[in-house]
Amino acid sequence: MKQSRKWLALVLICSQFLTTVPVSAVVVTNSEELEEQAQMTPDDQETQPEERPEDQPLEEVNPPIEEEPVLPEVPEETPEEPTPVPKPEDPTPFEPPKEEVKPAPTPQPDQSTNQESTPETVQPAPVENLPELTESTPAEANQSTTIAITPVKETWEFIKEIGEEARKIGLEEDLYGSVMIAQAILESASGQSKLSQAPYHNLFGIKGTYEGKGVIFKTQEDDGSGNLYTIDATFRQYEDYEATFNDYAKLLKEGVAHDSDFYKGTWKSETESYEDATEFLTGRYATDTQYGEKLNALIEAYALTSYDKEKAELPEGTDEMIHPVMNPVVSSTFGPRGDGFHRGVDFAAPLGTPILASLAGTVIRSEYHNSWGNYVAIEHENGLTTLYAHNNQNLVTVGQTVAQGEIIASMGSTGNSTGPHLHFEVSLSSSLAQDQLIDPLSVLPSNQ
Repeated sequence: MKQSRKWLALVLICSQFLTTVPVSAVVVTNSEELEEQAQMTPDDQETQPEERPEDQPLEEVNPPIEEEPVLPEVPEETPEEPTPVPKPEDPTPFEPPKEEVKPAPTPQPDQSTNQESTPETVQPAPVENLPELTESTPAEANQSTTIAITPVKETWEFIKEIGEEARKIGLEEDLYGSVMIAQAILESASGQSKLSQAPYHNLFGIKGTYEGKGVIFKTQEDDGSGNLYTIDATFRQYEDYEATFNDYAKLLKEGVAHDSDFYKGTWKSETESYEDATEFLTGRYATDTQYGEKLNALIEAYALTSYDKEKAELPEGTDEMIHPVMNPVVSSTFGPRGDGFHRGVDFAAPLGTPILASLAGTVIRSEYHNSWGNYVAIEHENGLTTLYAHNNQNLVTVGQTVAQGEIIASMGSTGNSTGPHLHFEVSLSSSLAQDQLIDPLSVLPSNQ
């Protein structure tokens, strides 16, 4: 009886316990398992593997699949974005040094060449690559010259732009206009460098500041042995080309702070020729060991010595000269042509057309030349000399006096010529040197 009461009590307790357990819970029938689960921590209960009856089949479980991020398609031809590089034209503001800068033991000029700000420094071609002029006067080669220049149209135009300013300053300040122009060509890459253009207008690569204005550019220096190294340097900034020419002349006439005669060896009164001046500039104005040779080559290639003297007064065209052919048709003008320089004006006409003396004068040449073919040169009383080339036949002899309008030859295509025409030159002297030539159309009548 007592035993049945115990069982009854136990059943009542279990029934109350079961009423508190959720329907989804596992029914516990073993007291030992109940005690064991009571001792388990919540974490243990979560990680405890669920027992499966042996006859219950395994449920197939697919593990979650992580979706890979979809990357945007990049076309193969799309270039990688370059790292921005500061542009040379964005100058670093110039700040004057706070401490006094002492001159170096060995005086060096405040100049340099080959600024990296320029598009490209023109490297002269070897002398053996100097193109043969199609129309030129035979001349002995300068054996000391190791660098030659191939004339280009851009440089001719640059010379035309700055030439008269260089002539003016040179005559006023006892300097060589030819050297001045050659330096401007070399230092500014014929006016194409960033430093030489607006708003800087520095044609000569002069370092420092001008009226408080300066701009920093990278520049290459020569260590004296032909080895180049790059530095940052401050260059003067000018309002226009006139200011840069005046400042250049002041530098050469007044020298540097520690030596007022630093550039005295470039003055006309202290030299015998422009070659003396260019040699003196080497190692002083620029560290380039071939600086003088490069300047000489430029002066020769572009006939710059004509800017070392006064501009010649020319005769009035309509009053003094006549066209050398009737009904003239210009087929090629004076000046840059291709990669070279055309010394005169070409007039096209049929074979055998009479060629006339443009002015009265004396015949000083009547001969054959490999380039000009049959040609005649006449010296005139006003100092000019005219030349008539590619003639089919010369009709005058040396020493003969001819009148204006007299027939001196017939139209041809001899020498270096592609068809019948007259090549006509006007020179300031009988030497017929390139630096003495002028544009024939500037002295011929405009209408005839």
